[in-house]
Amino acid sequence: MPTKTRGMTSLEIAIIVAIVLVIAIAVGWYLYTTFAAAGQQTGLTATKATIYVTKDGNVYLNVTLVPQGAAQVAISSIEVAGVSIPCTSSNLVKAPGEYVIELSSVSVSVGQVLTGRIVLASGAISPFTATVVAADHVPSTENKLCSSQ
Repeated sequence: MPTKTRGMTSLEIAIIVAIVLVIAIAVGWYLYTTFAAAGQQTGLTATKATIYVTKDGNVYLNVTLVPQGAAQVAISSIEVAGVSIPCTSSNLVKAPGEYVIELSSVSVSVGQVLTGRIVLASGAISPFTATVVAADHVPSTENKLCSSQ
């Protein structure tokens, strides 16, 4: 008596489809969270920096900053010429652009080339090199960061 070969029933197919679907959702969620978290890492790039000395002796750092990643970047302090300027307010870089920092406690001379660094709240460091130039007027403080007072 020949035995009848039988195929899979609809219940067996449904179980296999459910298992494959659960695995696909788990892998998709893992990939989504991994790449979403990678995009949230913050960093900051200083592309251009100039230190202006006005006629009345005020010193300003004008720096072009580009935040890296999807989030805004919080600055902890700015170090120029061995002087650290803490940032407790107005310390968020939300978009690329030019930012002005008042450096009232820094002593500089026109023509100097100084290195500095921006220390982020995350502990990351963004270095920059700035040339000191004379200025007739105070740079626009529309995007002002970190006052030294």
